[in-house]
Amino acid sequence: MQSRWSLNPEAFFKSLILLGFSIFLFWLVESNKIIFYINPRFVWLTEAAAVLIFLMFLVQAGNSYRRTSTSHSHSGQSKIKLALLPFVVTLLMAFLLPDNALDASMAYNKGMNLKTRPATSDQSGPSSTVPGNAPATQTNNNGTDPQAYDRRSKNTFQSKVDELRKSSLIKVTEDDFTLITSEINMYPDKYVGKEIAMLGFVFKDQDYPSNQFGLVRYVVSCCSADAIIDGFLCEYNNASDLSKGSWLNIRGIIKMGQFDNNPIPMIKVTSLSKGQEPQSPYIYPFNY
Repeated sequence: MQSRWSLNPEAFFKSLILLGFSIFLFWLVESNKIIFYINPRFVWLTEAAAVLIFLMFLVQAGNSYRRTSTSHSHSGQSKIKLALLPFVVTLLMAFLLPDNALDASMAYNKGMNLKTRPATSDQSGPSSTVPGNAPATQTNNNGTDPQAYDRRSKNTFQSKVDELRKSSLIKVTEDDFTLITSEINMYPDKYVGKEIAMLGFVFKDQDYPSNQFGLVRYVVSCCSADAIIDGFLCEYNNASDLSKGSWLNIRGIIKMGQFDNNPIPMIKVTSLSKGQEPQSPYIYPFNY
């Protein structure tokens, strides 16, 4: 009885699925479209996953051929299972659907939370907690003393806050976006009367008066699924003429206003112009 190598259809099909997912992940990274889905600091995890899946493909491809006896060469063939269909559909959708960033239409589903923001301060200084830092009991990426790293982070954070409070014109950059929005909302009394300039897209809600709109950005800590809307409520006489989702550069004065009977800091717009949507429209919280 002779034996020969034969193709295992199910194993071969599984190997093609694995290869497809690996190619898709590599393509996302190489085309830089991965930033539409995750924070750039986690891109290395995607690269590692792509390599791991490719290794799985090699193993599965090696299992696609098997030695069978001549007498059973036509009777023992495996069939492709329907259980693999969801993986095929997912892979096809991944390649065929366009890769787009979250747009303004999604913003209205998420909403801009203005009701729970602290609007007054009983403290004279910034919060002692540095946003995004790990607890002092953890080691940092460099393996250095975690307490020393924590102190340096707090010093960097404090120096940025001190510089912010001394500035007569606050220029909101992508690196400092979350620092500025949280600082002004935590301690508005220290910023009322200061001039501010920022870029964002127009957000409107049915609860906003006709002369108000939100100027916001998406803030992504980990991935687009956890994206939140952050920014400021703005007051502008011709707010009703502004298109939802349009990008604007604005300048204005920080003042105290009201939303849902709660005091909040807001911007009295003094000038605005059409803005250019950034290549990456997301804000990624910066770890000081």
